[in-house]
Amino acid sequence: MPLPCRVRRGTAGTTGTSRYRVQERPLAEWLVEAESARFRMVYLPVDEATRRARIAHRRATAPEETLPMSEADILYGRAHFEEPDEAELDGDAIDGPPHGRPTWREWAADRWPSFA
Repeated sequence: MPLPCRVRRGTAGTTGTSRYRVQERPLAEWLVEAESARFRMVYLPVDEATRRARIAHRRATAPEETLPMSEADILYGRAHFEEPDEAELDGDAIDGPPHGRPTWREWAADRWPSFA
C-alpha cells in the first residue's frame, strides 16, 4: 500500500531504500505531514556484504515481489545514493520542491505520473 494511503488509514508506514537522493527524501516527509501525521527519518547504514545478502535472499524467497535488478542497476543505485547528514536526520525544516516546481504535489506528479 502506498505511503499516503497507509497514513490516511492511520497505520504506520516505512519507506525503504527507494529514497536515494537528498532531493527526493523530503517528499516522503511532505506526504506524511500533508495528512497531518508525524514523520521521522531513521537511517541504518548497512555494509555491502549484508546488502548483497539481503538482495539475494529477496530474489530467492520472493522473486514475484522483487524488482528485477541487474548488477549494473545495483552498482548505479549505490553510486548515486546520498547518505543523510545530521541536519536531515535531526528533522530540520524541509526545503521546497526541486527543479523549480511550485509544489511537492506537482513535482511528484511530474516525476511519477501515477501519483497524479
